[in-house]
Amino acid sequence: MSGTVRAPGLRGALDAGRWLRRFQRNPDAQVRLVCLPHAGGGASYFRDWPGALGDRTDLIAVQYPGRQDRIAEEPLSSMDAMADALVPVLRPLLDRPVALFGHSMGSAIAYEVALRMEQRFGLRFSML
Repeated sequence: MSGTVRAPGLRGALDAGRWLRRFQRNPDAQVRLVCLPHAGGGASYFRDWPGALGDRTDLIAVQYPGRQDRIAEEPLSSMDAMADALVPVLRPLLDRPVALFGHSMGSAIAYEVALRMEQRFGLRFSML
């Protein structure tokens, strides 16, 4: 990261519980890995990954609206809408290096989120 992000916005703090899933907490991790699933997938796709990553990585998986425990919510209909919704949710996580990993459609969303973070806040992810 180039810079430290200060206090999260209220919207991001409130939405994080809906959008983000942690399957194992690693509060002392050196890096956060934010994983975005494929188009038909959900956060549980990544549930077995923390054990393989070790204590140095804090894995956080994104749960899209209309998937799994958010099935009752209306899915977002565009890549722009998804990226715009994720920016305030992910911004509070940038107090340490963050890498974005996207599988298939998730990689396109990760790219769009990274662009918005750089354009709006001058922030860059450690890996994409």
